[in-house]
Amino acid sequence: MLFRLIWLVVFLILAAASANWLMSKPGQMQFEWLDWRIEIRSSLAVFLLVVLCVLLVFADRLWRRLVTLPGWLGRNIKQRRSAAGHKALTLGLMAVSAGEAGEAKRQATRAQRLLNAPQLTDLLSAQAANLAGDLRAAERYFRSLTKTQDTAFLGHIGLARLAQEKNSPDEALRAARRALSLKPKSVMAAAQVLHLEAALGNWSAAAPALEVMIAAKDHLGSENDTPHACRRQKVALAYLQAKSFFDGVRGERVPGFISEKEAARQLRLALATDPGFWPATVLLGDYYLQSGQRRKAAKAFETGFCALPHALLSDRLKQVWNITEGAFVAKLIKLAGNASHAHTVEAETLAAKAALAAGLEGEARRLLDGIVEVKRDVMTWQLLARIAEIAEDKTAAAAALRAAGGAIRPRGWQCQTCHVMSADWHSHCYSCNGFATLEWQRPDHLTPMGLVGDRTADNL
Repeated sequence: MLFRLIWLVVFLILAAASANWLMSKPGQMQFEWLDWRIEIRSSLAVFLLVVLCVLLVFADRLWRRLVTLPGWLGRNIKQRRSAAGHKALTLGLMAVSAGEAGEAKRQATRAQRLLNAPQLTDLLSAQAANLAGDLRAAERYFRSLTKTQDTAFLGHIGLARLAQEKNSPDEALRAARRALSLKPKSVMAAAQVLHLEAALGNWSAAAPALEVMIAAKDHLGSENDTPHACRRQKVALAYLQAKSFFDGVRGERVPGFISEKEAARQLRLALATDPGFWPATVLLGDYYLQSGQRRKAAKAFETGFCALPHALLSDRLKQVWNITEGAFVAKLIKLAGNASHAHTVEAETLAAKAALAAGLEGEARRLLDGIVEVKRDVMTWQLLARIAEIAEDKTAAAAALRAAGGAIRPRGWQCQTCHVMSADWHSHCYSCNGFATLEWQRPDHLTPMGLVGDRTADNL
């Protein structure tokens, strides 16, 4: 603004100086044309010439403005429509995020009318229709997105989710596979393929999708797709592929049937990823036993017992060692000393149980007394109660049983999503249907309704 004022002052000074110079230089100008003669002073002639030039410039600008006026009006209207359309698009996306189905649908219709951007408006319309429960309209919009290369991926992802809502797993899997083929490194598409393949029992087909998720640096943020969950899913897929072979050997041909060599390799892979996954240890050890590889079976059971002690593993060790009761107890006690620090109490409790079963009450008592009271679980106190009953010490037995009521709960298979407990390991949680969500742990966030009523729930 200051520069403009300075320029105006300079211009006025120059104009005044020029006018003064012209006035100080008197002269006459004469024009003759068609019997007309005009005589004027030279200063006035210069002034009229300047005025004529200004009028010509003004006329030119006016003509140009009149000629371009329709286009300017059109551009202005188009800009206002575009601004209103983008505003409707923004409000529609905000409504979708807030769960306002009616507002989202209204803004989507307005954006469709104002904007010439079918990719954006179709995506908003699909989300709004899906939110409002209009699956047909949502499917129509998502299919329109698949026809454009830039939005085909989002279209197939949306169709996969719609198919899942309609309980059409085959259709959902086809759409998810197409999305993954368009973006082979997409964690979102890989997660969809993984869970859909797993739901159909296609363990071998689900493994490549899981590798995509593991290789990705960024995860979806869902609790079912975190690095820890991916590790759990890797163990589950390896175990299930191996189990499919052993089920097939028993005459139950299941999807994902593999060879014997591959089944053993998958079990070793599962245990290399999680040595504490004892179902894989039991399956691998039983396979070695049936194959006559007793030494390998013993090694597998011993490693599994040290990683995560379990009653089934101690029973298998008794079978594979094939020694006397006393020697078995002594060897199991020694093995319990090699257990991981987090599972020492459980290993010693199982060793005490074996000693008590062999009639070695004194050895069992010694092992149980060596466990700090705050670390004793239900089984520990129950064994102490049995030892007291054998010694006919009713007072000590009653005290041990009372302590068992408030002691640490025993381990079981608990879903990491819904926290429901299950007596057996399953590929999918019976409550929330999550894939590979069960972990062998002590109950956490457990409610009175937290135990699934499966066929072996009473044994937990």
